[in-house]
Amino acid sequence: MDLQAVRAIASDIARHAGSVLMDKFDQPRQETIKKSAVDIVTDADTASEAVVLAGLTRFFPDHHIVSEEGGGVHVGAPADQAEYFWHIDPLDGTSNYANRIPLFAVSIALAGKGGAPLVGVVYDPFSDELYSAAAGFGATLNHQPIRVADTDNLQQSMLCSGFPYDSYANPENNIREWTAFTRQTRGLRRFGSIALELSYVAAGRLEGLWERSINSWDVMAGIVIVREAGGRATDYSGQESDLLYSGRQILASNSLIHPAMLDTLRQAESST
Repeated sequence: MDLQAVRAIASDIARHAGSVLMDKFDQPRQETIKKSAVDIVTDADTASEAVVLAGLTRFFPDHHIVSEEGGGVHVGAPADQAEYFWHIDPLDGTSNYANRIPLFAVSIALAGKGGAPLVGVVYDPFSDELYSAAAGFGATLNHQPIRVADTDNLQQSMLCSGFPYDSYANPENNIREWTAFTRQTRGLRRFGSIALELSYVAAGRLEGLWERSINSWDVMAGIVIVREAGGRATDYSGQESDLLYSGRQILASNSLIHPAMLDTLRQAESST
């Protein structure tokens, strides 16, 4: 598998899907409720997804594709016959997009059978920023190399996180963790697109992030981009596990503050 060639194809597909999102950005849109009133899908999500699925099935007909819309649509070769798996989010940051907040992205990732991502592309069409990486080939922003920040302590770090859609009823709603990190860092941010947030860690704009209760298509592209930029991505125990690759837990950082972030998460969990 020529990962650099795959990276180039995925980048072109992401740009095409991003242009569809921008064409619809200021237009009237249709919204459909998925699991709750705060968990929505727009006609732009499905239009972008159609572009991504068409591109991937054209170039990689023997790959399996997992996409967000429809609760994890499975397309392409059967999962038990495929050697490679795509995890795509055609519009990461749907709530932002629906409210015309310009923080959203197309996220496309290729993984092997073991689950670890091999290629990741995150495209922010509003800012025309294309983040990409392939295992062993580094990470770039608009074709220029990027590296994580060199901050080595939490007190000088800017972190990011988010909250589950069902935070009003979910005991794992991230409130304890948010409170703990608020006391130990320079500041916290919530941008509403974890694909972009992971890319910001890779580019040195953030030192780290943590989040749980998301999905593989939200994080797979960002994981390989962070790692290829010199950062680290694990679950909440510091391991590379299914919890990480499924999106159920992710802790990403510039590597230097990773141990301190793990300690803070443990302290937050023990405070229950």
